[in-house]
Amino acid sequence: MKTKMGFRNKFAYSFYDFSAYKEFIGQGLGKAIFYTFIVTLIFSTITNIKIATAFNSAISKIEDTFDKSAPNFELSNGILSVDYSEPIFYKHGDFMLIVDTSGKTTNSALNPYCDGIYINSNALTARQNYTTVQNIDLAEFSGWIITNANVKNILSIMQVIFPIMLFILNPIISFLTNLVSAFAILAPFTLSIGTLMGVKLKYSKACTLSFYAMTLPLLLEALLEIAGINVPEFYIVFYMISLLYCGLAIREIKNIDKSNLNYM
Repeated sequence: MKTKMGFRNKFAYSFYDFSAYKEFIGQGLGKAIFYTFIVTLIFSTITNIKIATAFNSAISKIEDTFDKSAPNFELSNGILSVDYSEPIFYKHGDFMLIVDTSGKTTNSALNPYCDGIYINSNALTARQNYTTVQNIDLAEFSGWIITNANVKNILSIMQVIFPIMLFILNPIISFLTNLVSAFAILAPFTLSIGTLMGVKLKYSKACTLSFYAMTLPLLLEALLEIAGINVPEFYIVFYMISLLYCGLAIREIKNIDKSNLNYM
């Protein structure tokens, strides 16, 4: 049995040394939860750096396009005025933005497009999948004054606020998700696996095994995010690998302690 294992030892052994899982169980559920919190914090921080960098890069491109292409405009007293005498058409991928305060078009100009937004002096029309999903009267914003300068300020603020919120909220949400995965999904299946293998596990011990067994799937999830690779239904792969590790750990524990199969 390995003793006095620190985080680095646990992290390394969780990948390949299934005999170490007996020590993991001996250290208790609380340390398993704390271990998962640290792993989640590390992996989410790494992936958040990539997400925040990509987001800020996209915002910078929007700012650059806005500076070069957007005419002067003002939304005041619920009326939009644009310093341009012709309708403005801006297409990005499958999305079309039409701004026309000249009165030369109507929202039917969106009809040829799957997704888009049409804005005139008094209203905004949003379209999705060739269907109008929302009409907004700009009079609802009669107390607002929005200009080019306001939009630039908002974009600049987003580049600061989004990363901060991401680095705060994402680790918390990820950790809570991992808790639910271990307690509600992996642990019950681990109990069943133990029963089939002739090892009677307590629920708390099954949870402990589950937390350490998630290490490899969490690493794979982070690497896929960093690489920008989308694996459909990855959660199935996640749970299959975790349960495989739980099964291998139970088998190893059974082999090294045959005289005490129900000690857990």
